[in-house]
Amino acid sequence: RLFAVRADKPYAKPGDTVELEVLMTDARKVRPAPAKLYWIPLLCMNPRDDLYYLCFLPPGDAGAGGGLLPLGDAGSFGSGNGFGNVPAGVDLAPFLPQGPKFSFTMPQDALQARPSGDSYGLAVVFNIACAGKVEIASRDSTLGPQQVPILCTDANGVKLQPNDYVIGISRVYAYATRTNANPVVDRAIENGLDVDLGAGITVPPCKENKRADCPDIKLDVHVTDEAWEVNPDETGRALHEQIWVDWYTTAGEFTDDARLLFDSTKGRTADSFDKFHAPVDPQEGTIWAVVHDNRGGVAWVIIPLHVR
Repeated sequence: RLFAVRADKPYAKPGDTVELEVLMTDARKVRPAPAKLYWIPLLCMNPRDDLYYLCFLPPGDAGAGGGLLPLGDAGSFGSGNGFGNVPAGVDLAPFLPQGPKFSFTMPQDALQARPSGDSYGLAVVFNIACAGKVEIASRDSTLGPQQVPILCTDANGVKLQPNDYVIGISRVYAYATRTNANPVVDRAIENGLDVDLGAGITVPPCKENKRADCPDIKLDVHVTDEAWEVNPDETGRALHEQIWVDWYTTAGEFTDDARLLFDSTKGRTADSFDKFHAPVDPQEGTIWAVVHDNRGGVAWVIIPLHVR
């Protein structure tokens, strides 16, 4: 599963180098092949109406400035929709960048005039976590425009089931003067006490018949005040960012999938904690807290979970 992709510059300027980093896990119970993260070394700039799936259409259909631009050594991928020179059925995995991080340069001509508001540019980068071969698919005219023609297949070229792959779509905006930083999480909190992220948390198993009867373990993250950046609207009102946290776990369950940390007008919210209920059986697990702001900023903490 891909939880998030973090850009070191959520708002970049033309000419900036942007580093992307993925947070992912492979929690499949059965792993016939290891899942690896591959980056598609093609940059999609300014697709029409900011629609990512138009990136794979010919440039004229993708909008002015749309289409895929080769990055680094990807010139052999061809032009047009970016896959012009790649035959179907070829395993691209050995030729693709791998690993959690990937960098690109925001083009100097990234900015485009927009019908309303500031000029901006949008760069879209694709990746895939795949436990098999990575292939290019032919577009199916019966499936509509929302197709990403990237396949994850087994050794025989048969498309794998959704549990064995996931396609990631990363968006980075470019502005001449606007800036945006990622939220800063300075600590995680369990029942009001700071968590040692190296040691994690230790909780007893819960064997209640009803999950709702399990003891509530209150988990929270603290985001710094400075992370609540000003985000004026089109009329110039001095609004701020909205910031929230998504919770994920390999064991047990949370009452809510997400909790609001900062409101755009009222600031830090009270009682932002989420309630965690431990699983029935003793085991080792992991909890992820992924913090987002509403302008593409991302941060996360990883909490080891010990159920004993």
